Amino acid sequence: MYMKKIWMFLCCSLLFISCFEDQDISADYVEYGRHYDVNSPDSVVRYISQYYEKYGKIIITDPDTADYMFNFQMKYLVAIQEPRQDEQHLMKGLKFLEEIFLNGYSDEVKKNVFPYALILADSIKNIANVEHTYVDIYPATNYFAFLVNDEMLAKTEEEKVILSRKWNTTFLNYCIGKVQWTAPEEFYLYPTDEEYGKKENWFITGVEEGDMDAVWERGYPYGKWDWNYDEDWNKVYGYAVSSSRDGYLERFIEFLLSTPQETIDGAIAKHAKLKKAHDILDNSLKKSFGIDYRTMVYKAKK
Repeated sequence: MYMKKIWMFLCCSLLFISCFEDQDISADYVEYGRHYDVNSPDSVVRYISQYYEKYGKIIITDPDTADYMFNFQMKYLVAIQEPRQDEQHLMKGLKFLEEIFLNGYSDEVKKNVFPYALILADSIKNIANVEHTYVDIYPATNYFAFLVNDEMLAKTEEEKVILSRKWNTTFLNYCIGKVQWTAPEEFYLYPTDEEYGKKENWFITGVEEGDMDAVWERGYPYGKWDWNYDEDWNKVYGYAVSSSRDGYLERFIEFLLSTPQETIDGAIAKHAKLKKAHDILDNSLKKSFGIDYRTMVYKAKK
């Protein structure tokens, strides 16, 4: 009996050690016993069932801590309150998510790039900081949580456009990180972060505040009016622009999704460097993700 116990201990020890010698352990989400029925008389069940059948992903309308707090290797510092659980309210939330966010993506993106779960929430509190900030979107590795409470559902058409830009910008940055995607080399103004980081490149002087043409002429989509010191330690004002390749890509995506199309069209019509970067990124997003930034953002109803 004693030898049997030793033998079992040794086997368990070897098995335990082998786990650490293998690759990093990871685990996908599992279904939590939720009911799926594409022919259900309940419109909410029918909607999320059809989504699951078509894309192999889930929409959660009744989140509990198992859905959003944990994964296998870490704990998310977030507190999510489920939406009001009446059918009419939940359908309004689903339709809101659809028009503000889902409609901007192809079936291929939903199948291959979307996280495993989309979570509807009545409140989302980010508890990673001291302030415990309430947010309207929370991105995690395996899910995205979206705020669809009464206040969100009552937004004006103009507010919906702003929200759609924010949600899509957040999600597109997630897509890029998930597949380790980067723009083609010819998109970038400089080949290295060192070049981007040179002061004469990231701080534009000799211009007036509000002169975005000076920023666009150099190929940058955005500039922040700021001050710095010259070589003689005199304070000078100018536009601070992207100082790294990643920053340049992020700001360009933000520019595409948060700027009125007529402004973008006017800027690229007048500035060759900006147009070159715009066209390359535009084509690459279409080719890599099937995404047209012009149709991603919600269009306000007249």
